[in-house]
Amino acid sequence: MDSTPPSERPRKRRAINACVACRTSKVRCDGNRPCQRCERNDAVCQYSDIAKDEAAARIEKLETEVAALSNELREMSRTISSSCSVDSHYLVPIFSKTSDIVGSVASRSSFLFDAIVSIGCRAEQGPLSPSFRQLQSRLREHLTGLLIHISNPSLEDVQAIALMAAYSENGFVLIALAMRFAIQLGLSAAVDRLMAKSAVRNGSISLEEQELYRLARVWHGIVNLELFFALDGGHLPNITPRTSPRKIRMLVNHPERTAVDVRLLSQVELNVLRSEAYNNIARCNDPPEMEATVRSYVHDTTVELCLWLQEWSTIAAAEPLSHDRSLALLNLHIQHEWALITLHLKAVSVSGIENIAIMTEFQQDMVRKAKEAAERHLRHLLEASTAPASPGSPNHPTPTYLQTFRWTMDYVWAKGAFSILLVLKLAILVRDPVQTVMALLRDANRVLDELKSVTIGHVAYFQILQTSVEKCEAALREYLMRQPGNEPTFDPTDLTGIAETDFQGYVPNEFVFEWDFPGLNLKHMPLGWQNLFVDIDGLF
Repeated sequence: MDSTPPSERPRKRRAINACVACRTSKVRCDGNRPCQRCERNDAVCQYSDIAKDEAAARIEKLETEVAALSNELREMSRTISSSCSVDSHYLVPIFSKTSDIVGSVASRSSFLFDAIVSIGCRAEQGPLSPSFRQLQSRLREHLTGLLIHISNPSLEDVQAIALMAAYSENGFVLIALAMRFAIQLGLSAAVDRLMAKSAVRNGSISLEEQELYRLARVWHGIVNLELFFALDGGHLPNITPRTSPRKIRMLVNHPERTAVDVRLLSQVELNVLRSEAYNNIARCNDPPEMEATVRSYVHDTTVELCLWLQEWSTIAAAEPLSHDRSLALLNLHIQHEWALITLHLKAVSVSGIENIAIMTEFQQDMVRKAKEAAERHLRHLLEASTAPASPGSPNHPTPTYLQTFRWTMDYVWAKGAFSILLVLKLAILVRDPVQTVMALLRDANRVLDELKSVTIGHVAYFQILQTSVEKCEAALREYLMRQPGNEPTFDPTDLTGIAETDFQGYVPNEFVFEWDFPGLNLKHMPLGWQNLFVDIDGLF
């Protein structure tokens, strides 16, 4: 029982609810908005902030903060939803458009959700933004906790690690870890189990068969990334894919197949062809018959690549949506030209000769064919597409392939920068007409202009591309200054200038320590009797 005398009890402060007009006139106010007196007098009814007690002010402040957070959450949710349902599905095709939606992913795995959000943050704010770095730190915590405390990883863990690999300079290590967990989960057997289910299916597809197709998609996505990192990173593949064109066609013809799967499965088949060709060429070490054997392997692989392009173009052309169809066809041509570039340059590298001036006719022909494929590759990069450019601009009228680079993997950035550096370098090395080199430079500058509109923050490969163009322009200007005529052509006997020597020797560290793209070590140093003994050490 309270023994405090009434006179000593603290007086409860009454809230001041009167409007400004009533309080000024010192009359009673009913506290309504507008109050009865102001409404009767047709006056503006205003309430001052000082009239609110502390509790009311605090409640209003909290309501304002909640409203602001709700708006921010809705905006973030739209961005994440777009990236998860469009670009991340397309560029890293290891997700299901029906089950791997934002709400489902957030409830199943915070690791995978944070990985997807980090890609959106990287695209919207740049790789050097504090938010992206914080998310990367969070992902490392997820991964460390998984390695230390979890003995049975989930499918979402595998997807998250594969996603990290696609956007990390340590991708080769991370994808090997994702593959190990995928094998532990039995994903490598999903295709065979799916085939067995499909063979006895009657009527509609069961939930188990849908789940098996989802597992097969994740497995092929991991295998595809592993082959990318191995073939273009100078490593031996950690696994030999147990697949065949017939198994891949079964997956393509399955009712669960999406437009994203067309790109994924076509790349898997292409990389298997590339892997077989590289292994065959690498075994050619008998000098007397090496050139004939390499010629045979290159010819057979070129035919296989042409058949691959024809068959998959037919499949892609059947896509019902025009933007899926056009972008799928464009990507097939880009992948085809990339395979031809690397195939012909691998055939040259097996000889160990880097100076084009002393190569055999067959070796020089391989260099020319690689340059022609690189020129077509550059043209395809600049082709227009009807696909959405990015989640932030779905209604862009005619976006190009390059406008998806904001969301693309580091590997694709590296390929793009390398291919342009290579085509410029080869055009000068094989002594193309100056007009041809100038046209290539114009196209390279167009690529730069396109990428400037989508690049946020520091992107190393964008800087490499910009430096490549600048060095090529300097080499061309230097050559033109030495020519007396108005229509100069490259003279193979002309001494190499300082700027051209600098351009020929330009090999970015990323293409030495992270990737093993062939062709950047090539040189053109004519040997005349007068300078045979002058710079012999610089030939190789």
